[in-house]
Amino acid sequence: MAKLPTIAVCYLAGVDSTQLDERRGPSRITDALPDHPILDMRDRAPADLGDNERARMADVEIAFILDMPDYIFEAFPNLKWIHSLKTGHDHIPLDELRRRGIRLTNGAGTAATEIAEFVIARILEHWKRLPQIAAQQAEHRWYPAFGRALSDCDIVLVGYGPINQEVARLLAPFNVKLTAVRRSADAPSPGADRTVTFSAMIGALANADVVVAAVPSNADTTGLFDAAAFAAMKSGCFFVNVGRGTAVVESDLMESLSSGHLGGAALDVTSEEPLPADNPLWDSTVRISPHSSATLANTMRRVHDLFIRNVGLYSAGARLDNEVEI
Repeated sequence: MAKLPTIAVCYLAGVDSTQLDERRGPSRITDALPDHPILDMRDRAPADLGDNERARMADVEIAFILDMPDYIFEAFPNLKWIHSLKTGHDHIPLDELRRRGIRLTNGAGTAATEIAEFVIARILEHWKRLPQIAAQQAEHRWYPAFGRALSDCDIVLVGYGPINQEVARLLAPFNVKLTAVRRSADAPSPGADRTVTFSAMIGALANADVVVAAVPSNADTTGLFDAAAFAAMKSGCFFVNVGRGTAVVESDLMESLSSGHLGGAALDVTSEEPLPADNPLWDSTVRISPHSSATLANTMRRVHDLFIRNVGLYSAGARLDNEVEI
């Protein structure tokens, strides 16, 4: 039997301490891959390892990461594949992976359902005026605060990857009109009533009651939502960003809100994270959540299931699920 590749688990233990316990204890990975040698590097650098563990670093072919460890290339000279828990890969030096012939997979889609639920919760919170109703209850004040219907709204989903596809699926019972904005208008867009390219986004925003952004961070999306984009949106539009904070010019967003043009906004991501305490976003009308629209237990279960499935594909010499073309 061929020797199985050694796996180094390098994400922070605090991300999910239940999924990979100490090597001597039960865990999803060790139970699913009992014959694979596993080097536990959660919250540890090479200098923290014992002599026997350091001797095994040269055998590591697979690294399971969250953030990119600064030691990874030096510590694992025979590394062949990196799996990142994150959806994006802007934190990964793709040129270096290409040079070293290292494959890359990511966690795209593993948190889509819970993030989509969060998006819909924010939309309903806004349209149904739930904060106002809660404030009136605290004041013991009976005053009708009627919301508006979500049905028949025009919703524009910018970026049509797993998150916004799941938003579309969950919105189907509300009988909304959905426009998908993506790189190719010819690509299949399940759940969308129409599809336009990014070059046509400004025109699509004109009728939008809600805009949901779920785009990756790259040169094309940085500053995508600026003063011109917000001005193009229908007056009273509600804006949600669950993709990357770099897509939004936050000063332009706040200006559009303060002018009364936008009806509201919710950000689960910001251009700087953690958001500094003195950032003016905190004191604006923006609904802010600290990059927490996913549900950790469900997401990590899917992350591990994806990784375990991919280990089997890797051992079989097959193409990996969620493999990034680098």
